[in-house]
Amino acid sequence: MRIVQVVHSFYPAIGGIEQHVYHLSKELVKQGHEVIVHTTGKGKEGIDGVTVKYHWALSLPFFSSVNLSPGLVLSLLRERADVFASHGYGSTMPYWTALVAWLKGKPFVFTLHGYPRLRGVEGIFQWFYKIFIASIFLRIAKKIIIVSRATERDIEKEAYARKIVYIPNGVSGVFFQIKKQKSNAIAYIGRFDRYKRIDMLIEAFAEVKKEFPELELTLIGRDEGIRAELEAAAKRAGVEVLFGEAKPDDMPQLYSQLKAVVLPSAYEGFSLVWLEAIASQRVVFSTPVGEAPELFANAYGKDADKFLFRDTQELVSKLRGFLENEKAYEKTVAAARATVKTGYSWKTVAERTLKTYRGLLD
Repeated sequence: MRIVQVVHSFYPAIGGIEQHVYHLSKELVKQGHEVIVHTTGKGKEGIDGVTVKYHWALSLPFFSSVNLSPGLVLSLLRERADVFASHGYGSTMPYWTALVAWLKGKPFVFTLHGYPRLRGVEGIFQWFYKIFIASIFLRIAKKIIIVSRATERDIEKEAYARKIVYIPNGVSGVFFQIKKQKSNAIAYIGRFDRYKRIDMLIEAFAEVKKEFPELELTLIGRDEGIRAELEAAAKRAGVEVLFGEAKPDDMPQLYSQLKAVVLPSAYEGFSLVWLEAIASQRVVFSTPVGEAPELFANAYGKDADKFLFRDTQELVSKLRGFLENEKAYEKTVAAARATVKTGYSWKTVAERTLKTYRGLLD
């Protein structure tokens, strides 16, 4: 098959959607298919057998996934493909990809990585997007892949349930190969975005550090315009925070240098950070959003609630419980790692995605 994937940003950019498309495309190539990724920015035109075509784009402030790229549509119209696929609710890429697929009489598949819950000005943008953009590409889509069952209830309000296919994310095998190191660092990994609620982590960290003064806080990710707010929050809390970015190839080693990972997000679909942290045998704490409750139940079993929190004080309590008796967590974390290794692979993701594509060509 010749498969075209269209995404607002691509490897080596850090982000769940970017990593999903990269690993999926690489596995599809391994299975003998031709994959062409259309994206924005600049980079290598060939990555692990995947052909990558870059387009100039104008990005809207504070919405990194909203790219306006006039050349993209013309390039897609010239593309020969069996299936057109695109990713990300909130991006304009699925809209243009769907229109091109419809004009060319080819199936279009949309992958929903998470359903946003925005407020204020951003909420107005989401309403506009839902009514005038998403309604069109969801109608054209032959199938809608969801990576989290939690988003199914949201997208069913906008699309036919018969179109929806559940295929969870995977994790690269390299995360299982790095040996863990002793560390005092608690980390957040992901975009610096308000809905990630990183300020909650800063507040909780400041409280816990009073009892464990050797602790360090590291925030790793791409700034979406709120770093100054986070720096101010850290100053108010009286704690030092190390800010940084990391390339995808550096992530396995980075995880090995952490004591624990915390994701205080207001919403998620299926964060790759959960899988990567578990695969790296790191303790990971998260709000019970998106796929987290199901994944944590699978990975941690009866101890799943030890790793889920709902507010700042509960995060303080969960972190304190871990730090007071880290030894007691080792068996549970090792078992979770084994579960993830056998149950969440990119090879399986690619096989199930390919089955979905092929079903549209029969």
